[in-house]
Amino acid sequence: MRWYILLAHPNPGSFNHAVCKALVEGLELAGVTYEINDLYATRFNPIMAGDDFNQFEDGRALPADVLAEQAKVERADCLALIYPVWWNEAPAILKGWFDRILSKGWAYDITADGDFIPLLKLKKIIILNTADNPTQLLEDSGLNAAASLTKADGTFTFCGVADIDHRIIGEVSSDEQRRKRFLKEVKELGKLG
Repeated sequence: MRWYILLAHPNPGSFNHAVCKALVEGLELAGVTYEINDLYATRFNPIMAGDDFNQFEDGRALPADVLAEQAKVERADCLALIYPVWWNEAPAILKGWFDRILSKGWAYDITADGDFIPLLKLKKIIILNTADNPTQLLEDSGLNAAASLTKADGTFTFCGVADIDHRIIGEVSSDEQRRKRFLKEVKELGKLG
């Protein structure tokens, strides 16, 4: 198995970076290969503009950075997304990655009759989110369900991925024991390969 890990948090000392480290420790124990793209550290350009719109024109080339990211995903069997939930959304840099990389003709297509065709060949996606809100509030308000619906079903199931594991930890700033349990859980998840 080969994993491609997208990390979207600007602070290298963040809990999200610790989550990434725990996942990698587990993957290494499982003996699988992985590649990490820290979107902030690599200064990924999230702005969809210019040649990004070539995806809607048959035969027009996409930008080189888009093709490079798509090649990384194609080399992977599994994708991991690690990011905080800010205002009930992924950080803009990751949303821009979705917009630019999951392009028409590569992640999905549409027939002349208007039917959608899923094209992603990934076997599994793990989404690991952090939030400051209490977990109970996220559950009771339906925000966790909404996040899962939009990212899992609305994005990746739509593109053809059936196995999606979405986990959200709340109260990351105030609950040290919860953070420790989550890191242990993520490491165990990585050990599954």
